[in-house]
Amino acid sequence: MPTVLFWNLNRKKLTEEIAQLCKIHDVDILVLAEVEFSDTKLQRRLRYETGSPYIAPYNELSSRIKFFFRYPSESIRLAADSYGLSIREVHPPLGRSILLAGVHLSSKLHANLEEQSFQARDAVAKIVESEENLGHSRTLVIGDFNMNPFEGGLVDADSFHGVMTKRIAQKQDRTVRQTKRKFFYNPMWSRMGDGYEGPAGTHYYQRSKNREFFWYTFDQALIRPALLPFFQQENLQVLTAVGNRSLLVEGMISGAFSDHLPIMIELATELEEL
Repeated sequence: MPTVLFWNLNRKKLTEEIAQLCKIHDVDILVLAEVEFSDTKLQRRLRYETGSPYIAPYNELSSRIKFFFRYPSESIRLAADSYGLSIREVHPPLGRSILLAGVHLSSKLHANLEEQSFQARDAVAKIVESEENLGHSRTLVIGDFNMNPFEGGLVDADSFHGVMTKRIAQKQDRTVRQTKRKFFYNPMWSRMGDGYEGPAGTHYYQRSKNREFFWYTFDQALIRPALLPFFQQENLQVLTAVGNRSLLVEGMISGAFSDHLPIMIELATELEEL
């Protein structure tokens, strides 16, 4: 099973930092949003830093998402591709195949809650269709949802239906108005606020408005119940440093890098105790 790193780059040319993170954390799959440099530039840097070649399959429709795989091209197959969503079936050298969906949904600056929820429902419909076509739901969704875990597009039954505990997710689904709706487990619920040893979110933004959260958890990894035996809580991290360089300044995200923090998830090859 792979180690997957996601980072919204905010159009920063962070090829050196990305490659260093991939080397430090032994990343198999890199998923990026808001990329403003060529694939080949990053591929050269990745090869220099890690010693491994990374392939970058082309996304015809989902240009908002970039994939880089440290796997042979025959290990990756396109499952679906649309605006802000790209889905690949991935066959790691060891372990079972997974369905990997990279997302970058519209920002709150350009879409209201209704539009964001519509995009979430559309993405989930394509994920479910891909699961049905492949005959399994070993699905990981990772990216910038531009919504917090508690917002409608993430929790509504007809959207991602992301729940905050494994116990609930293990029930697989629930019936809402005579329709079965499958769960995702969203471990990012536990990464919000001061109860987690890391930062209080993945994006910091302050405005002069009556309601302000300051920290936002837009960057998330959602897991179908079928993948839960391969996941442990400590294997999901919000990264705050590249080697000895901190991505934070006085507890907030440094403007020298992106305005988002990268997240990383590792799935075990062998089954783990839940």
